[in-house]
Amino acid sequence: MSTTTADHHQHHDRQDAGDEMSADFPTALAAGDPRAFQPDGVRRTELLADVVSAAWGTHGEFIDADQFLTKPTVLRRLVSLLAGRVPPDVDRIVGREPHSLVLGTGLALETGLPLVIARTAPAPSGEELRCFGELHPGERVLVVEGVTGTGASAERAVLAVRERGATVAGVLAAVDRDRGAESRLGALAVGLDRLFDDRELRAAARREQETPR
Repeated sequence: MSTTTADHHQHHDRQDAGDEMSADFPTALAAGDPRAFQPDGVRRTELLADVVSAAWGTHGEFIDADQFLTKPTVLRRLVSLLAGRVPPDVDRIVGREPHSLVLGTGLALETGLPLVIARTAPAPSGEELRCFGELHPGERVLVVEGVTGTGASAERAVLAVRERGATVAGVLAAVDRDRGAESRLGALAVGLDRLFDDRELRAAARREQETPR
């Protein structure tokens, strides 16, 4: 069995095990599954509050990926929740330098899926985004983004993957600012999934501002 196939099977095994753990507290506890202690909904709400506390408003109404992706306690929980949103038929994860590579690396470790690095490289026309690492024509990959806004960066990653002959199964973002990324990627026939959206960020930011210190 190839390394890719073995990793892919490992990913499916982890998902199947996760479904069983949610219904079996002793098994989940022994395996270190966080759902043994808190439901995903509670974990998600607490994580949103911590993301906003760490990264909201550093430059006006702006969520700074540098601020929340560099905090281990936030990154660990973020990766844990995002892993449950990875499609089951994905062969590899693509992380774009600099911010999204941190998230992509974490997801690769969490899911067992191989990582492809997208970074700018010299080209005859100047610089272009290219994929580095093992990636084969026909494979299905998930592009990971820390924060999506207009979707321009994610679009470049999608095109870089297609240049290698692989298929983009979708784009998965930790945060989407609702500034056009979904429609931009939709024009490429690529779906966008996000853990948090702009409405949730703003609501959490208001709650934090109103909380007495």
